[in-house]
Amino acid sequence: MSVRSLFANIVCGFIPNHKTRSRVRVVLNNPSVHKYVRMVRGWADKNCGGVRKLKLDFGVGCHNLVVMLNDEHVFKIPLLKRENPGPREKRIVDAMRTVSPIYFPEMEIMNWDGVLVRRYEFIHGKLLCDFDAKYIVANRAKIAHQLAKFMYEIGRVDFAEIRDLKPDADAKPDYMYGWFHNDIGQNFLMDDELNIVGFIDAEKAAFCDFRTSLTAAEHFWDKHGYHGLMVDLLAEYSKLYYSKPSRKKSSN
Repeated sequence: MSVRSLFANIVCGFIPNHKTRSRVRVVLNNPSVHKYVRMVRGWADKNCGGVRKLKLDFGVGCHNLVVMLNDEHVFKIPLLKRENPGPREKRIVDAMRTVSPIYFPEMEIMNWDGVLVRRYEFIHGKLLCDFDAKYIVANRAKIAHQLAKFMYEIGRVDFAEIRDLKPDADAKPDYMYGWFHNDIGQNFLMDDELNIVGFIDAEKAAFCDFRTSLTAAEHFWDKHGYHGLMVDLLAEYSKLYYSKPSRKKSSN
């Protein structure tokens, strides 16, 4: 065990909260975190008049450092050496943005010292978990309608520009099958009236069967008390799918 890891373990032993403990350990074990924060500050000095507000977070599993700058930009920086999904994500998002009824933030891929950094437009809004579960359940039909329209409009398009990313180039959109965000449980932002103002984190987006991802979303929603939301979502999606005279669309 390195001296750095030993020091991190000693410090983290005094932190009772698991989430906080994990994040502190990541910072202590990754000196690159401080380097990337300095790089974000340097980018801010050159591009947006400097740092007025800066907040750090970490992605699921602490694989990514997330830096929110001035409530205008979000930088996602990989902390582990693995295949970077950024270029693929950008291609998919750029295609989906042309038909999506829900906004996708602008996205840019930058190379910082050989590391591909994703910069997103910051979206003002709240996550599902920021609302009281009773408020969500009372208005679940409104949320479900928006999510269903999002699923339907994106899922029915066979985007020519990303056809090479499909697992089967000849596969065609169908019921609960097609292009999908693939991680909708918590990756959308809403205003106080529960209007969805944007979708984020589309790195798992794929041409796929929706049901596996929707099962995971339902488990997450039920765990946090958003009961019935998935039932309404599936009912709304089915209504849209079977009521439209032309269900399949190509973007040749």
